[in-house]
Amino acid sequence: MDFSLLYFVNRETVDASREYELLFETAKFADQHDFTAVWLPERHFHPFGGAYPNPALAAAALAARTRKVRLRAGSVVMPLHDPLSVVEDWSFVDNISHGRVDMALAVGWNPNDFTLAPERYDVRREYTFEAIGEIRDLWAGKKVRRRNGHGKEVDISTYPRPVQPEPRLWFTCSSNPESFKEAGARGLSVLTALLFQSTDELAASIKNYRASRERSGHDPATGTVTLMLHTFVGEDDAAVKELVRQPFTDYLLSSIDLWKAQWSDLNRSHPRRLAKLAFERYFHRAALFGSVERCTAFARDLRAAGVDEIASLVDFGVADSDVLSMLPRLDEVRRNLRTHPAATAV
Repeated sequence: MDFSLLYFVNRETVDASREYELLFETAKFADQHDFTAVWLPERHFHPFGGAYPNPALAAAALAARTRKVRLRAGSVVMPLHDPLSVVEDWSFVDNISHGRVDMALAVGWNPNDFTLAPERYDVRREYTFEAIGEIRDLWAGKKVRRRNGHGKEVDISTYPRPVQPEPRLWFTCSSNPESFKEAGARGLSVLTALLFQSTDELAASIKNYRASRERSGHDPATGTVTLMLHTFVGEDDAAVKELVRQPFTDYLLSSIDLWKAQWSDLNRSHPRRLAKLAFERYFHRAALFGSVERCTAFARDLRAAGVDEIASLVDFGVADSDVLSMLPRLDEVRRNLRTHPAATAV
C-alpha cells in the first residue's frame, strides 16, 4: 500500500508569510521518507480549502523544494477550465519537476465555484469526460480546434511540451457506484473518501471498478484506488481523540454551510449536534486517527477492501507543531504496511 499526503486546509489567513509553511515542511518530510505523492486541491471563494485556488501553483512551489515525491492535483475542477490551460499549467510543472506530476479530475459540486463558468454547471459531468480526451490528446502533442479572436476556427497545440509521454489521471468519486464504473471504463484511477460511504460500500464499488476496467479492455489489476483520510497518528488512542476533537469538530462546522447547498437534510439538523455525531463516526471508522497499532490495523482492513493508496489529509486544524511531530508515526504505519504485507488486520 502506498501512502501520500493531502491538503485541504480551513483557515482565514492570519499571517500570510507563514500561510504555507506546513505545506512546505510536510512535503519535505514526504519527499525524504519515500511517501508516494502530495495531493493539492482546487477550491474557490470560501475559507474551507480556499488557500488552494490553483493546485498547479502549489505544485510548482513544491517542485523546487522536492526531488522524488509525485506532485498531484487532487483535484482539478475540470468544468472551471479549458483543457488547454490545464495542460499548459501542468506541463510547466512537469518540466520543472522532471516528470513528477499526475492529475485527478473532478466534476465539481459547489454552485458558487461556478461563477467562473456558470454555463457549465448543469453539464459539468459531460464536460469533464469530454475534456479527458482533449487532455490526453494535447499532452501527446496533438492539436485541438478552437475559435480565435477573429472568430476563425484554428488548430491549437500547447507549450511547453511535458516531460512524461502521457498523463496519469484519476477521477474523483464521492460515493456514487456509477462513478467508479465510469472511471474503470475510461481507464482512469480513482480518488475517493469515506465522507458518504462505509468501508463495505467502498469495497463493493472497488469490485465494480475492477470489473468495469476488464469489460472495457483495461487491465483490471492496474488503476490505483486512492482513499483520502483525515489523519493523526499518536502514542495512544485516547490522547489522539482528545487532541483532534476540537480542531476537527471546528473543521467540520466550517464546512457545513457548503454541504447544505448539496444535501438539504443538513438544514434540518443543528450544526453542533451534527458535527459531534460526525466526529464520532470519523474517529471510529472513517479517519486514520489513533495509535500506530490502531492505524496500521485500519490501513490493512482498507487494503483488504481494495484500497491501493492512502492520502493522509493532515492540515485540518491541529497545531502545525503537532502535525510535524506526528509524521514519523505516520511513516511507521507506512513502513508496517510494507514490512508485513500479509499480516492479518486486528
